[in-house]
Amino acid sequence: MKKNLSAHLCLSLILFLFFPHFLGARTDDRPQNEKIHHEVVVTATRLETPLKETASAISVLNLESLFPLKSIAPENLFSLVPGVFYAQAGPAGGAGSLYLRGGNSEHTLFMIDGVEINDPAAPSRSFNFNLFNLGLVDRLEILRGPQSTLYGSDALAGVVNFVSSEPDRNHSEFYLSAGTQKTWQGAFSLSRRGRNFSYELGLNSWTTAGVSAASKYYPGNKEADGFSQQALAFKIKYELSPDFSLTWQTRGLLSEADLDAFGGPYGDDPNFKQKSAFLFERLEANFFLFQHRWEQKLIFGVEVNQRKNHNDPDEWHPGESERASYSGTFYKLDWQNNLFLTASQTVIFGLEFKEEAARSEDHYSSPFGSYESFFPRKQTGLLGFYFQDQWKPAKGLSFTSGFRLDQHQEFGTALTYRLAANFAPAGTGWKIRATLGSGFKAPSLYQLYAPASSFGPIGNSLLKPEKNTGWDAGVERDWSQHFSTALTYFENRYRNLIQFYFGTGYLNLGRALTRGLEASLRFRPFTTFYGEAGWTWLQALDLDNNEALIRRPAHSGFAHLVYSRKKLRLGLELNYVGERTDFNYSSYPAEKVTLPAYLLTNLNFKYDLSEKLEAFLLINNLFNVRYELIYGYGTPGTTISTGLRLKLF
Repeated sequence: MKKNLSAHLCLSLILFLFFPHFLGARTDDRPQNEKIHHEVVVTATRLETPLKETASAISVLNLESLFPLKSIAPENLFSLVPGVFYAQAGPAGGAGSLYLRGGNSEHTLFMIDGVEINDPAAPSRSFNFNLFNLGLVDRLEILRGPQSTLYGSDALAGVVNFVSSEPDRNHSEFYLSAGTQKTWQGAFSLSRRGRNFSYELGLNSWTTAGVSAASKYYPGNKEADGFSQQALAFKIKYELSPDFSLTWQTRGLLSEADLDAFGGPYGDDPNFKQKSAFLFERLEANFFLFQHRWEQKLIFGVEVNQRKNHNDPDEWHPGESERASYSGTFYKLDWQNNLFLTASQTVIFGLEFKEEAARSEDHYSSPFGSYESFFPRKQTGLLGFYFQDQWKPAKGLSFTSGFRLDQHQEFGTALTYRLAANFAPAGTGWKIRATLGSGFKAPSLYQLYAPASSFGPIGNSLLKPEKNTGWDAGVERDWSQHFSTALTYFENRYRNLIQFYFGTGYLNLGRALTRGLEASLRFRPFTTFYGEAGWTWLQALDLDNNEALIRRPAHSGFAHLVYSRKKLRLGLELNYVGERTDFNYSSYPAEKVTLPAYLLTNLNFKYDLSEKLEAFLLINNLFNVRYELIYGYGTPGTTISTGLRLKLF
């Protein structure tokens, strides 16, 4: 194992150090070309920080620069990020999982502007991807590595933050597209800015007939499973003075998905539907004291999640029916203080209170008997204090250290920490960074309180939090104004993982190790041509049996190339996913299988018909590759969509 790891490290370092001399040499004498843009991020430190000064491994997906890709499902976006793999049970509407650096999906914390949106009613409090929506979202910031010091529970593998756009201009646009599988998408946005008052509104709708969730390549699966989603977002900002502002944001979403009973042969179920509803509220008061040396943010957030499953008998499942409902609520109050002590030192500290509640019930009947599960409303609270110090002793050199103490009403306290260093000497193009941190995940409400069934216990109120310790080290280099590379090694060790044992219930017995390499490059040799590529090597092990964790590819990579000239923009995407293990749960006992590697090719075209009107064409899976993300579940073949975007003003 160590020999395999050393080989990957040596090969990556050779490519990192010498490959740029062949490609980058020709670009040094082209100063008239555009520089590669370096963004400002907020998720890495809770404070706006230039990406060049950030020690954390963070990727930014700016949605405007990705248009028209931003209208597409999450797998198309997350495939553009190193260290990230997204898997979904069937087409849009199927259960999705995001594996960030090999961690479980519930080990990634999803947020909108810093307010959590993981589902409290989910058995492990994971994110419901039927709620994935990009209305009034400016960018996605994907922060990799343990981040509980800043964000508390659930941020063991990392954080995905939907950063909303700001109503800082007068702008309005309308978007409409149609495509194969009876797919329709439409969106409208409006942004107005006054002297002290500004607002923005977003509406969008998406519907598709889809493909069979249980793959059509297995017998008995013919019926297509559709999906629809409608969403509204509204944001208001009022600046009472240069030192005080109020911002209110509300979001609402409805979705309906057709599901199948399971993946594999005869998994089709024509009557199985799931409806989801989502409500999100966020109110922020931002004010400065002592000539802007003390900034305070008071944030109140609310999330309401509801899911309902409905399944009537059909010819393949006579006498079989199900009714289930799940509801969860989440409240958060965050008082963040930013002290700008000197030009070289900033201290961030604050208090957070979080409360979650959930209930569910499931009624299932079949010719072989009936089953009922009732989870009464339960709730828990979490109070946390966080502290972080950012120190810049010299130009290009910065250190970050912090800790967090959380108090949970069941398991007690959880202490986490984070250390980070970043060295980017001016004029050299080099950046060397390293981080070390810890994370924790509080047991979900279901894991704590689920009532026992006739087969034995389920919930366990004595559960401890899941924990991990992780570190990474990376080096980046801007070889010229138009070419840059990055290489990062990471390692995470998980312990106290909560797993379900038949006849015993949930216990803290699991251990896991994830480690790997993330490599990326960005280049712009000409003003008309831009490209980026990434590659990930991952080793994800269950330390209890020393076997690979399922559904994690050892190798994955992507390339994104864009050619723009005058009114025309052409884009090419390549997405490679290597072999990974899975289980065939349609057989008994479940048998381990290997899912083959695949390479997907996507094309997109955009043409400016006028200053305000754009036409576009998307072709996904150009070569109609047959592949599976999860064993037995269907994926689309070649799909084509075309549409218009009209900028009203």
